[in-house]
Amino acid sequence: MRLLNSPPSTRTSTGVNRERGWPPMTRASFDAQRGRSGALLVGSSEEVVDKIIRNSETLGGISRLSFMMNAASLPQVNMMRAIDAIGAQVAPALHQIDSVA
Repeated sequence: MRLLNSPPSTRTSTGVNRERGWPPMTRASFDAQRGRSGALLVGSSEEVVDKIIRNSETLGGISRLSFMMNAASLPQVNMMRAIDAIGAQVAPALHQIDSVA
């Protein structure tokens, strides 16, 4: 299961980048951002939890996390699957960890 797919997020980021005068998102930049040290929370629920924990440790702890998804560019079934994964798998795993929850 994936929480985010490349094409919708790439289109959205490219539009935002254009508005801000930045270069468009390429597949290479998307892959870098979804990688182990990138900013995007993409992957299986376990991968997302691991990335949140690593980011929390790097930042000295976090107390809040907001997920932003573009409903206009994701099919509803994908959006609902992602929301379900966050609520059913990601959040409960994080609540078990004192330094993140």
